[in-house]
Formats: sequence, structure tokens, C-alpha cells
Amino acid sequence: MTQMLDVEPPSPRMGYVQVRAARLVALLRTGHTPEKIALSIALGITFGLFPIFGTTTLLCLVAAFTLRLNHPAIQITNQLMYPIQIPLIVVFIRLGESMLGVAPIPFSATLMLAELRTNPAVIVERFGTASLHGILGWILVAPVVASLTYAALLPILRVASRRPAAVAPAAVSNR
Repeated sequence: MTQMLDVEPPSPRMGYVQVRAARLVALLRTGHTPEKIALSIALGITFGLFPIFGTTTLLCLVAAFTLRLNHPAIQITNQLMYPIQIPLIVVFIRLGESMLGVAPIPFSATLMLAELRTNPAVIVERFGTASLHGILGWILVAPVVASLTYAALLPILRVASRRPAAVAPAAVSNR
């Protein structure tokens, strides 16, 4: 065995980050075409906006399995959408309500708490109705989000896939 004594090992923290990043990039690229990766990311973003909190991971899992998409890509983009998903829930509910022409459901914490104490069935019914309105609003927006994201990402990923992979710094030897 030969040892390279002239090369200093990277700092443990930097080496850890570099190794994890390289593994993630390799996992995202493994066995998938740019089209599949673009579709994975587009659907991860789209399903990440679904207005029923806590169901997006399952939706992405089913989509990735059914369409043979890149699981890490779809799940990572899904998780990144949580900060955007939460405020959009109300937007999707309002959009669904306006599509149906129904009166907006009030979202007041004090009103909801009072109703929960007096009649819990009413609040369950209200949230069920609001959820259906939110799903209707999301159904209207989802195809637009998915198609625009896919169309924007595909050319970028095609160009990126033509470039050779960068050589990791640890693999480069001093000459």
C-alpha cells in the first residue's frame, strides 16, 4: 500500500459535509434521466402544496413508486415546500370557496375554541368542508404548478446532465 504523506486530510466537519453532499448528488442522479428528475421535482413541489397537512409525504411516495421517479428528489422538494404550504392552505380554501360560490368559512382562533367547547361536531364538519374546498382550489392550481416547474427545470437538467461530474477534492492528488 502506498500512502500520500504530503496531502493533509480535510477537516472532519468539511469532509463530512462534502461526503454527504456528494452522496446526495449521486443519489439524485442515479439511474434517472433529466426528464424523470424534472418530473420528480415538479411533482414534489406540486404535492408539497397539497392543502391537507401531513399527507404530502404519502402522496409523493405513491407518485414516485407508481411513475418510477427519483424518491430522494421528490421527497426533498416535498419537504422544502412546508413553509410555503402552510400559508397556501387558506389561499386554496378561499379559491375553492370562490369556485363554488359559497360564503367563506371564518378562521378565528377564539371562535373555533368556543365552538370546540360547545359543539365539537360543528368544528369537525367545518374543517371537513374547508378541507374539501382547499382540495378543489389545489386541483385548479396543481396542473399549472407542475407543468411550469417541469418546463423550467427540464432544459437546466438536460444541460447539467451533459457536463461531466466534478471530481471530489479528496480524489485529486498533488503533483
